[in-house]
Formats: sequence, structure tokens, C-alpha cells
Amino acid sequence: MWFSKNKKAVRFRLSLHLTMQKLYSNKMKKLFFFTVITLLTQFLFAQNAVRFTQLSKKGNVLIFLPHIGCSSEMWKDIGTHYQNKYAVYLVDFAGFNGISPIDSNYTKTYVKDLQQFIRHKKFKNVTLVGQNYGAFVAIKTSLDKSLNIKAVIASDFYPNLSMVLDPDISSEKLQLIKNSIRQSIMQNDEATFAANQKQTAEMMNFMKAEDVNRFVQWQLRSDRKTLAETLCEQFDADLRPDLKNNEIPILVFTTWYFAKTYKNIPMTEAEAKVKEMYGNAPNITHAICEDAKDFMANDQPQWFITQMDKFLKTNIVEAKDI
Repeated sequence: MWFSKNKKAVRFRLSLHLTMQKLYSNKMKKLFFFTVITLLTQFLFAQNAVRFTQLSKKGNVLIFLPHIGCSSEMWKDIGTHYQNKYAVYLVDFAGFNGISPIDSNYTKTYVKDLQQFIRHKKFKNVTLVGQNYGAFVAIKTSLDKSLNIKAVIASDFYPNLSMVLDPDISSEKLQLIKNSIRQSIMQNDEATFAANQKQTAEMMNFMKAEDVNRFVQWQLRSDRKTLAETLCEQFDADLRPDLKNNEIPILVFTTWYFAKTYKNIPMTEAEAKVKEMYGNAPNITHAICEDAKDFMANDQPQWFITQMDKFLKTNIVEAKDI
């Protein structure tokens, strides 16, 4: 009888132990998966401000960054030219061309994600290529010396954008400009916004109608707040102090089309004036044309590629026979 009762007790305790062990095991599994999911979510969240499209894997790395409100598609033709010799990546920023936006600290977050991507991939020879705002992000990214960025190629970029409007701009006037930017982008209805973007693209950005139309569609699909705040962040910045002792080779593409067309300033004065805008920073090469608007890679692609080829051959180790 005692044995029977004891046997039942043992079975009960064994059953209870196995049940508790199973519950504990399930609990630990759930905790493990919850922890993994949380970490992955945090990692993905940290990376969701910048998306990367890889065109090729071979060779040194070229990363192409778009202008405000633009798709990475703007660089596809140029990127394709280099995909047989380089590992080419095209970048899209959150909030541009239909990609879900982030809430704030746009430039800072883009730069952080780009730096994290380069570090995670353990890239050695990286050249960043950017159009205007994309070049702004590229320069800021390259300031992290631990990444050992080899070169930057900047198209239609000025280290202090506000001085293009007024070399002696006051903080009060700059604030009025930013208020106007926010109002014109955020408050206009879609038809007015589209008309404004088309006018800007025709006057300032492109020679060809198909490029204008594509640009307008990208802007219409972009988050208005992101468009306004990224431009304001760029207006707020002055990178001339960062470039004063610059050690990274930088190729700057500048158009002289507007100075020649509207102010009758000859090309012979171009390089001196452009260097002045950069504070005569060292290790900067200037490529200046007079037959293209701001998006020079679109208006004069062969000239753009020729200048890039020459720069890359000179400054990037192992990038030969382009």
C-alpha cells in the first residue's frame, strides 16, 4: 500500500517536474525568440532610413546618393557604366519617392545609417558619389575618419548652400528663407506643388523634358515634410570649417551655365570663383561645364563620365583600365 502510494507520488512529482520543465523550456524559447525579434527589429529600424540596391560586386566600392526627393534611378545610367569594374550601390533615402519617411533628424540619420552600412560591410576602398543633397550627405559621412573613405564625387554641391543666395546672409534672413521653404512645400495643394516643381526642374535642373517629368513624379511621391526639412537642414549647414584641412580627394562638378547665360560671366572666371566658395580647401578638383544645368550627369553624361574616369584613375588604388 505504501509502495503504491509512494509510486503514485513519484509519478505525480515526475509528471509535475516534466510539465514544469516543458513550461520553462517553452517560456525560454519564447523569451529567446522575443529577444531575437526585438534585436532584429531594432537593427532594421536603425537601417530603414537608407536603402541600398546593389548593381555589382566586383572591385572597389562606388555608392551613389540622390538629391532631395529623387529616386536612386537618377544614377542608374552612370552606375551601370561602372558595374563591370566596381561594386556599385545605389541609395534611396526614407521619405523620397514613395519610401516611408522617418520623423526627424533626417540628415543625421541618413549619415549614421550610411556609416553603419559601410562599417558592417567592412568596405575598404569606398568612393561616395552624390548629387547636391546627396553630396552633402556624402561629405558629412566622410568626416568619420575611421571609415577611411577614399574619395568623394560631388555634383552641384556647395559647402554653404545659403551663401549661393547671399554671401552675407544673416541668421534672420536665413530663418525667413526656411519658413518660406516650409510653407511653399507643406501648404500648397498638389497641383500647385507639381507646377512649382516642374518650373524649378525646367529652369534649374534639366535640359530634357523627359528628365523634368520624371523628376516631378519623384517629388509628388515624396513626403512633403521630408522634402522641406532636408532642404532646411542643408541650408543650416556650413561645411567649410570641416573642409579647411581636407585630406580626402574630392571631385566637384559645377555648372557655369547660369552665370554665363544670365550674368554674362565668362568661363575664364569660373574656377577662381568656385574655389572661393569652397574656402580654397585643399585636395579638391573642380570640373566645370557651361552646357548643362544642375543635374550634369543627365545633361552631359559622357563629359561627366570622362571626368569621373580621370579622377578615379588618379585617386583610387587598384581602379585601373576603366
